[in-house]
Amino acid sequence: MSNLQNNPTVEGTDLKANNKLKIMGIDAPIFFAIVVVLLIGIYMEALPVNLASGLIVAMVLGILLMWIGDQIPVFNTFGGGPILCILIPALFLYWGILPESVGTLTDTFYNEIGFSDFAVTGIIVGSILSMDRKLLMKIGVRFFVPLLGAVVSALLIGGLVGQLIGFGFAETLFYVVGPIMGGGMAAGAVPMSEIFASTAGGDAGDVLAKIAPAVMVGNMICILAAGALNGLGKRKNRSKNFSGDGEMLRRKDGEKKLDLSSKSSGFPFSINSLIIGIIIATTVFAFGKIVAEIFPTFHSYVYIILGAAALKIFNVLPEYIEKAAEDWYDLITKAWVPAILVAISAGMVDFKSVIQIVTDPSYITLAVMTVVIAIFAAGFLGLLVGFYFVESAVGAGLGMADMGGSGDVAVLSAADRMGLMPFLQISSRIGGAIMLVILSILAPFLM
Repeated sequence: MSNLQNNPTVEGTDLKANNKLKIMGIDAPIFFAIVVVLLIGIYMEALPVNLASGLIVAMVLGILLMWIGDQIPVFNTFGGGPILCILIPALFLYWGILPESVGTLTDTFYNEIGFSDFAVTGIIVGSILSMDRKLLMKIGVRFFVPLLGAVVSALLIGGLVGQLIGFGFAETLFYVVGPIMGGGMAAGAVPMSEIFASTAGGDAGDVLAKIAPAVMVGNMICILAAGALNGLGKRKNRSKNFSGDGEMLRRKDGEKKLDLSSKSSGFPFSINSLIIGIIIATTVFAFGKIVAEIFPTFHSYVYIILGAAALKIFNVLPEYIEKAAEDWYDLITKAWVPAILVAISAGMVDFKSVIQIVTDPSYITLAVMTVVIAIFAAGFLGLLVGFYFVESAVGAGLGMADMGGSGDVAVLSAADRMGLMPFLQISSRIGGAIMLVILSILAPFLM
């Protein structure tokens, strides 16, 4: 499993031994000079609408916003960097601080040129193939009981409550519960918006503008809930099955603790490994497109997920190829997830629509309720299969409902249970993929 733990947070921002501040490994003065050059190009509208311009503008703005967000106390514990990447470009376009050409550039780069398919496929395939198969075998079906229970409970109860309060059953499923429980933004909300758009018609960008707020709001609620669960778990009069103080499985006297530590791979990172990772990920992408052409019932992303899962479950690929897919995934999450978030924000999110959505009391109520349902469903079902309530609620409930990546880290930090990261990885990666499949099945009937 990746040492990065699906965390897109920009690294290299601390004071190094030479006392120079670095941003993504670049000396700060040099990095800010790069930002100035790009801003001049943006305001002069001198940058052509192509892959090179779109990638460098989205990357540099994304890295800058990620760095700023991660320096802000308190806010950085709520996923500060990724949230700024999603909010600021759309907000600045809404206020007129950035020219409209930035939206056109990033939208064309991300959608028309096809960077979305390239990057998102790498994330999906790499995240599935990089899972620790031995860990999956150890926990077996057991962990999927609270995970699937949280998903099904949130969908059914959330949908019914949404219908009762006038928000709508399908509207709640597809625009509140689904996005919150979908594994984050890049590998969850983005393919979800394309699935919905291909089913109901319309533009994926318009759909994403309705989905993105749920992901962000849900992530903040998850972090607050994680802190509350941590506090409850420290009570002296708690039930003996309520909290394991970071240990998932309830053990009998003398039983050994389950080792969740990642085992280092014997295959080092290399340029050749990246090449292999690109080839494998894009081949699975081609497979998904081919199958979707033959069986158009589902979106190609569903077949991409199923194809990657089959390769992992049946142990088809040698370890060095799985490691290559993981290396490619790591590169995308570290260098390109900030760019993806900026491109989505600037090119696809209408901030006026976001304001209308998040100021709707029904919407906020349903978002809070979705997270609460996930917590209780995962916690109680976890008790039935031998887990502690708090650990199961955090691992299977909040792991599904947070933002993935930085959300996982923020939730575990608030819960003071970083050792549960492998379980949140399963929730964000495998659980998020399962949610995409479920929603793609429901969409033709309900949209």
